[in-house]
Amino acid sequence: MKNKKHLFHFIVSESMNTNVIDFLLKEFKINTFSKLFETMFRLIDKKVLKMKRIIGNHSSEYAVIDNTDDKRLDKYLRISEADYLRIKRWHSLYNEFGMASTIRDIILFFYNGVMKYGLEGFLELIGKKLRVDKLKNDFLDKMTQLLSIAARKRLLYSLVIENYPKYVCRT
Repeated sequence: MKNKKHLFHFIVSESMNTNVIDFLLKEFKINTFSKLFETMFRLIDKKVLKMKRIIGNHSSEYAVIDNTDDKRLDKYLRISEADYLRIKRWHSLYNEFGMASTIRDIILFFYNGVMKYGLEGFLELIGKKLRVDKLKNDFLDKMTQLLSIAARKRLLYSLVIENYPKYVCRT
């Protein structure tokens, strides 16, 4: 039962598909989206959980797919049962509107990280332990009056990407 793959359907904007996903496929030199996501998920799954804890209850707020591109594409992803259940648990635990928003968040997190640090540099950073206490303090200092969950997530993810070297433990 562990090897069972779930076919997961979600929606992305056309620009996210052509700019973000295609870019990541080329950078990682992987030819299938399912394999790309599995690779990214293995690298970040424990860190995503820690970042979601900082925001806490997501209030089941609808996640805007893309403000600038109103064309939508159906995207399919084959993920292992264990990964599917983990994302489903996060969805339930943090009261997120949908599991697809978590998948889009992971994709955009990697895209922004690779754009800023390059693939090798970002993979090196992502492999280090995240200092959640420092990240949480910086996030709470900058958050002030942000009420929207989408805005909180954008702030948190951009804060991590912008200052990733600051939030990793030195070894």
